[in-house]
Amino acid sequence: MKPLTRNGAIVLVLTLSILPACAQSSSVTNSTTNSITISTTNSGQSVYSDVIQPIFTAKCSFCHGGSSLDAGLSLESWGQVMAGSSRGAAVIAFDAENSLLVELATKYQAGSHPEELSSASLIDAEIQQIKDWINSGAPGPAEQIPFADSNDFIYVTNQGEGTVNVIDTGSNTVVRRVDLTALGFAVMSKPHHIAVEEDGSYWYVSMIAENRVLKFSRDNELVGQAEFQVPGLMALDPASDLLFVGRSMAAVNPPQSIGFIERSSMDIEEVEVFHPRPHAIAVSSTGDYVFSGSLGENRIIAVNVESRDGTRHSVEGPIHTLVQFGVTPDGQTMIVGGQLTGKLFFYDISNAPELTLLKTIDVNAAPWHPVFSPDGKFAYLANKMANTVTVIDMESQSIAKVIEGEGLSQPHGAALSASGKFLYVSNNNLNGHYTPHFDLGDNELAGTVVIIDTHSMEIVKVLEVGAYPSGAGSRRAQ
Repeated sequence: MKPLTRNGAIVLVLTLSILPACAQSSSVTNSTTNSITISTTNSGQSVYSDVIQPIFTAKCSFCHGGSSLDAGLSLESWGQVMAGSSRGAAVIAFDAENSLLVELATKYQAGSHPEELSSASLIDAEIQQIKDWINSGAPGPAEQIPFADSNDFIYVTNQGEGTVNVIDTGSNTVVRRVDLTALGFAVMSKPHHIAVEEDGSYWYVSMIAENRVLKFSRDNELVGQAEFQVPGLMALDPASDLLFVGRSMAAVNPPQSIGFIERSSMDIEEVEVFHPRPHAIAVSSTGDYVFSGSLGENRIIAVNVESRDGTRHSVEGPIHTLVQFGVTPDGQTMIVGGQLTGKLFFYDISNAPELTLLKTIDVNAAPWHPVFSPDGKFAYLANKMANTVTVIDMESQSIAKVIEGEGLSQPHGAALSASGKFLYVSNNNLNGHYTPHFDLGDNELAGTVVIIDTHSMEIVKVLEVGAYPSGAGSRRAQ
């Protein structure tokens, strides 16, 4: 991953919490690995060694050095600073204003840290030196750029502030933030959903309020876009050049059509599906059929990708409001949840366009975006109105476990690391159910990404990532 300067559209991110001295420790199990990947540049002498580390040593080592490591954070070396704490990292490279280390010194409502603990405070000149270092990229002693060579990412949109978080799955740390406002888009452009190429070479984000889908390179450079009214969820066809896109749930009466985007050119064709509010979308493993589900009717349509002909299927019962599909890795089964009824439907799609209902079960309220383990044995889905994550045993088509815990507050999107080891769940937190660890005066509704170990099915880390995290995406787990 190439590091870009503030003059570009991207800022390097190493976010989330470090606990002040004497703060209460978290109940979240920290079983992730704090590792970083670096690359070397040649930009002169080491500001870190000559200026920044002496400040940390003089002002911070009592609580963040030696055997005294509040929240597991050590500030004794650049590598340890970049590794962060048990809750995430402390520095947003190229973005001092939003770096927690600076925020705690300048915005912490309990008092400037560490001065509020009756320790020697950072003077204005020291704070400015730290800011300058961060805004220059937070380089290390050899001018290293952290996480520059990472290659497996989870992308999570901040729908409330026009940014996208990029999480490195090796360290489970936010390592970049794509600032869409730097590209000329509005703060309330509402980036919503993410789709990622299987090799990670490109990723796509739907922009509800901008009426377009953007294409970015692995280096987070904008390389293309397609216009489409109120885009919502997307499905990438691994068998062709097509990306399919539905309409946003926020749109009350959008066009009754879905988008077929040629990913190489970003040319788009709209294909009629003839049902209201086409939101849920998925593609068969062969790429022969794309499935669209209606929010307004109990209706699913299977569209032949080549002919554009559609076969309609009704879903029995009251209005379910079908949110999103998930297709098993073998392409044989599709599941979809009903927001209003808490139902989860299992369909045999092996003979598409025919759909055969296999089973219906009750799950917690508002089953949202499902994803599957690489072997297809488990499905994971957020329950937005229950603050839980449901794990489905696909062999028995029953609930294996319901996960509860810190950070789950209006859970929305879900994505897996390429290995399938970790599940990442974005949380809107628009209702303030989750309380951020630090009162910075303007972050009371900060959303989270909850990281779950898929082996133990336990929460292992909570990242605070910004305003209204919604869609999450990654390359398909292998």
